[in-house]
Amino acid sequence: MSAILMPALLFTGLLVAAGGAEEIDPGKITTLTVEQVQNLKPKGDSMRFGKLAELTPEVAAALASQKMELEFTAVENPSVEAIKALAGHKAGLSFPKIAGLSPGVARALAGYEGTRLSLNGLATLSPEVARVLADYDGHVVLKNGKQPGSLALDGVKELSAEAAAALANSKAALRLNGLTSLASIPLAEKLGSQIELRLQSLAAISDEVAKALFLSPKAPKGTGMSLGLKQLSVEAAKALGERGRTLGGHWVFHELETIPDEVAEALSARAALRCWKVTKLSDRAAKALNQFFHVHMYALSDVSNEALEMFSKRHTFIIHGLKKLDCVPFAATLMSNNSDFLDLNQLETISDEAAAALAMDCRRTKLSAVPLPSLKSLNSVALAEVLAEGTLPDPRAPRGAAQEARRRKGRLALSKLEVASDAVVRVLATHEGPLSLGLKSLSVEAAKALAQREAETALGTQELSDEAARALAEAKGRISLPGLTKISEASAAALRKNAGISLPK
Repeated sequence: MSAILMPALLFTGLLVAAGGAEEIDPGKITTLTVEQVQNLKPKGDSMRFGKLAELTPEVAAALASQKMELEFTAVENPSVEAIKALAGHKAGLSFPKIAGLSPGVARALAGYEGTRLSLNGLATLSPEVARVLADYDGHVVLKNGKQPGSLALDGVKELSAEAAAALANSKAALRLNGLTSLASIPLAEKLGSQIELRLQSLAAISDEVAKALFLSPKAPKGTGMSLGLKQLSVEAAKALGERGRTLGGHWVFHELETIPDEVAEALSARAALRCWKVTKLSDRAAKALNQFFHVHMYALSDVSNEALEMFSKRHTFIIHGLKKLDCVPFAATLMSNNSDFLDLNQLETISDEAAAALAMDCRRTKLSAVPLPSLKSLNSVALAEVLAEGTLPDPRAPRGAAQEARRRKGRLALSKLEVASDAVVRVLATHEGPLSLGLKSLSVEAAKALAQREAETALGTQELSDEAARALAEAKGRISLPGLTKISEASAAALRKNAGISLPK
């Protein structure tokens, strides 16, 4: 009996619902009938068909009434009839597996009426296919009119001059995030006229293309740009800066590593700026970038205290990559200025004065301290007290009783903290949740404090004296010592008598 039922129970993608109807997971099915379409139960905000390799016109017509994006991950060669049957679908259509297009299939796709057409599997685009796809006229209906839909071609790396000229006439907004070179002035002007621009694979452009891209005659206000440029010339920066000063915007540089003084001054604008790889700023460049109304510097570690003090006098100049902090004015405003997005995951050292100032700012704003997972030393009892009280994963979240409990009992990770005074360790030991400390050695007083903890403790300790080992052997909670290498046999035996203490084998 069980052998007969097993194939039915394993029928891919089907679940029996309470009413007896079959609920179908689009991501698992390999075949689909018109009758089954009404029982599709997607996960998330789109309907992804990960294993459906064939799409019939009848099924496509039934799917056209769906209210969410359709993605056919495994369909490589859809028929013209199937694509035409999807024409009236409105929520977005994606065929990531299509590697080549005939003009006929391209014409059918261009007739799609939905908000987004994604063909990211295409690596090349002939001029003829480019001309046909440029007729795609999907759009998003808004209360005050309509906004162009988007044609995503992120797999295209190179475009001939003819194909680029054809795409420049696209009725929809273009996504060419895989494009590695751009020489077409008309295409640059087209891309620069869009409300959102992603060119993360484009490492370099000429000044002429930069001017066409950044100063497009139809450039809108508040454009979002995600750029892969590895360097920015002064002329290109002037063009982008002029755009920012007149139209604003939000610019993300993923690969830019340096911003010379002249470039920073040309770029300066009342816009938003994010740089993922810039590690150093001169005071002159910092002063210029301080004109941006919102800045995120994710890797910046080399910046003077004078520049940090200048940043401390305003909101939303956020430096995520700091490794050293001894600028007291900056530390004293970190939480009050930047608590929404701040992280200090790279911070290795903090002066006692800066630590005290940071702790005071946490108290003043009634916000928890941000995590400090890279911190190597700590002598500030005030900052230790704030850390011991716990951190919130999202400082903006409302502080209800449940949130407070999670804060107090969440893990306090200081696994690189190699040096801390006994006073600091005593305070950190009061944390209610799991605690990780990288302390290479442990004093008797520190061992006694940690032994009183009931929550889990992980220590990076490599050496233990007999007195410290005896104190730690009285531990109430679980203690892990994976790096312990120097300890007497008698002390090791004493620790092993406590079943909650874990030692290296």
